[in-house]
Order: sequence, then structure tokens, then C-alpha cells
Amino acid sequence: MYIFLKNVFFAADKKHTMKKILFPLFLLFFSLGVDAQKQRDFSKYEHKHAFHKPWIGNNKFLTDYMDKIGYENQTLPLYSVPVKFYVFGKNNAPDIQDVKETVQNLNALYAENNTLISFYVSDVKFIRKKKFDKFGYYVQFPFQSFLRHDRKALNVFLVSKLTKPGKKNKNLEYTGVCNNVNHTVVVSSKNDASVIAHEVGHYFLLKHPHKNYDKGKRRQEAVDRDVFRGGLFVRGRNSEICGDGLSDTYAQPHLIKNTDRNCNYLSPELTDIRGKKYTPQVDNIMSYTMGKQCRRRFTKMQKAVMLYTVSKKKNADLWQLKSTFADKFEPDFSPLTATVLKDKILQEHNFHKTVFKKNKIEDEDVDFMRFTIGKKVNVENSRIVISGQAALKAEIFVSENDELKSLKEISKNKDERTEISLQGFVTGSYVIKISQTQKTSENNVTVSYSITLDLDKGENNIIKKE
Repeated sequence: MYIFLKNVFFAADKKHTMKKILFPLFLLFFSLGVDAQKQRDFSKYEHKHAFHKPWIGNNKFLTDYMDKIGYENQTLPLYSVPVKFYVFGKNNAPDIQDVKETVQNLNALYAENNTLISFYVSDVKFIRKKKFDKFGYYVQFPFQSFLRHDRKALNVFLVSKLTKPGKKNKNLEYTGVCNNVNHTVVVSSKNDASVIAHEVGHYFLLKHPHKNYDKGKRRQEAVDRDVFRGGLFVRGRNSEICGDGLSDTYAQPHLIKNTDRNCNYLSPELTDIRGKKYTPQVDNIMSYTMGKQCRRRFTKMQKAVMLYTVSKKKNADLWQLKSTFADKFEPDFSPLTATVLKDKILQEHNFHKTVFKKNKIEDEDVDFMRFTIGKKVNVENSRIVISGQAALKAEIFVSENDELKSLKEISKNKDERTEISLQGFVTGSYVIKISQTQKTSENNVTVSYSITLDLDKGENNIIKKE
């Protein structure tokens, strides 16, 4: 470097010096390349890709990957990812029901799109402090995500309000953000299902389809899928490099200003820098539409990115061992989070292996349910029915002043149906703990529960579980 600078700046011949300056600049410009509108034979072109994202500049990598894992023939999830929830705030803060709804929303959209990824709640921590009633986007989230995160799980911060400082942000509602360094996302509760799905998409390395739409011709994604983009580190189709780097998510502007709450695209006259009109996918989960309920779809390449990303996670082999859909009553792994049994309603629960410690899978899932016997219940004719694939033990506890007192225990063999009579039970609150007595290698172990209460006046004051 010293010799190069010396030759450039201290050469006696000025003309010679100019050549020394222009030649390396020419090489740099040539290596960066330019966009080209003309068609190219991409099948003969050897793509360069961007470091650890081998699909950038080469989307064929993703289609090959989906073929490799046999995506079209898969019906069950390949991965079940543990989610650790941290619930922040004191006044009007999210509660356990918000946790359940959040993971249910996440599972629903990922299942509807056949992503082959499911989620289950591995733990819930409540941080009940007034200072977190308005959770800070710039300070509290980065600091708390550094302080509180489990590297063996996806960490979700659930808050009531996510705020940014400054006048321009005063009346804006922020719904979520992702911090990939600490495997953490934060979302405000009681939002559309797409919010948690969108942020978890970022966790799996998905980007916004509108990324860099206003950053000039070189960085803007072209509407034309076959525009060429050259570069020093990555080169190939513009649609496989710019925007989110995926050719099956169409180029789009920032849609929040160009859609209405009914999912209509309002700016058909908008074009990219090359003069081509946008035809955006307003239903894409990673877009920014005015109505968040519009976002319900992942493209096939987006699903491929998420599956490839999760396969490269440090704990992917452990997550693979628990491939099952979480049922809609998750979480129910403690008396605090117990699901309420409802009268004469059959519920089904999928057992899964619990969260791991020290890189080892713990025992099978434990399931808790809760029910209450009111004054109008005739316990002589009331009962709980348990049936399904698992061999299990059911322990019933009386719940008094947040303390559990063991009352009754019953066992059930695999594929049997067992009834628990409530004869002799008195008015009060009860908790049932269900645990498996035989370990199984099966991915999907389903158990059904129902409670039948003989109510003198038809009151429906008890509960059931899935």
C-alpha cells in the first residue's frame, strides 16, 4: 500500500501518475458492474452469492433445497421450536391468555402456509414493573434482550405498548421488532396474528419485500425479474439480490402508504426507476400494508429460507426431535397456566417433549387442567373422561389459597379410555396434572379430555382441555 501511494502521489510524470490512479478505479468500477435491461442466459451464468446466505444471487439454491428435503411430500412439521416468553409491565400488562393467543397465532399462520415449522411454549417469565408499561424501542428492548435471553430458544418479549422517543413518533403505534443477535423479538399484545409471524420471519432471516425500494437504481429491486445486477461480492438477477433477495416476492414500494385497510392497492400508476409498474403482493406476511390482517401468505422461497435457516441453528437437531404441532391450549405446563375444562366439550392435546437443558431432552410433556365445582353441580353423576394414545397418570389436587393438596390419582394404559368419577368432591377449585408413564419415540401423541357436569339448572361453570 505504501509503495502504491508513493508511486501515485510522488511520480514525476503527471501523466503517468494519472494512469496509475485511473487504472485501479477502472478495475473497481468494472468489478462492481452495472444493471442491464437485456435478457441474459442465466442457466449458463455462474452466480456469486453473499457469504452465509447462499440464496442471494442464486435462488436455485432454494428450489434445490426444497427438493432435497422432499417439501411437497411433507405433512408434519420438520421442526418444533421452543419459545420462551418474557411478559413485561404492571398496569394493563399482558397476561397468560395473551401468551396463549400469541403462540396460537404464530402456529396458525405457519401451519396455514405449510412452513413445516411449529412452536411450543417452553417457559413464561413475568417482569411486573411499572417502568415497562411503555416498553422502549431504542433502550429498554436492546438492554433487556441482552439481559434476558435463552440461546436454546426463540425469545419473545410481550408488552402492552412499544414506544419510540421524539415528536414524530408520539402518536405512532409500533407493533414489533426483531433482534437476531440475541434471538429475540418483541411484540405488543392484542395485535393481528401477522405481527408475531412477521417478526419471527425476521428471526429466520426474511427481509421486507420493499427493502431499499427508495435507494436508487443500483439497490432498488426491479419489477422485471430478469434485470441483471453485477457486483464485486454478489452478482446475478436483480430480483435475487435486491429487495429481499427472493424472485417470487414481487418488487414493491412501501405499501403502508399505498394500500387501504381493506387490502386494496391504491397506486397502480407507481413504477420502479426503470419505468415498470409495480404489481405488489399485498397479502405477503413480510410486507408493510395498512391493514395488518391483509398479511396471510409466505411464498415458497420465503418458506425455503426459513427452513434452511432453522436447519443451521445450533440446536436444530434438538428441535427436530420434537416435531409436532402445539395444540391450541398451549401453554399448560404449570398450575398457573392450566387450561380450564369446559362442560361436555371434547378437547385434544398433543404431548411433546419438554425444553432441553445442557443439550439433553428432558422427560415427556406435563399437562395441567383446571376445573371448578359450583353449588349447582350434582357430583354423583359428574365425571372426567380421558382417552387417547398415551399411557399416563392423572393426579387431582384441591386448589386452596394458591396451594395444591393431593386428592386422587388414577392411571391409564396406552389406547385405553378411563373415567374419573367426581363423586365425593365438594364445591371448590381443582387442578389435574397429566403426565406420561411410558416414554415414546412417536412425534404425535394425542390425548383427549372431557368433563361432564350434572348441573341442576343447566349452568355451564366448568371447563375442558385439548
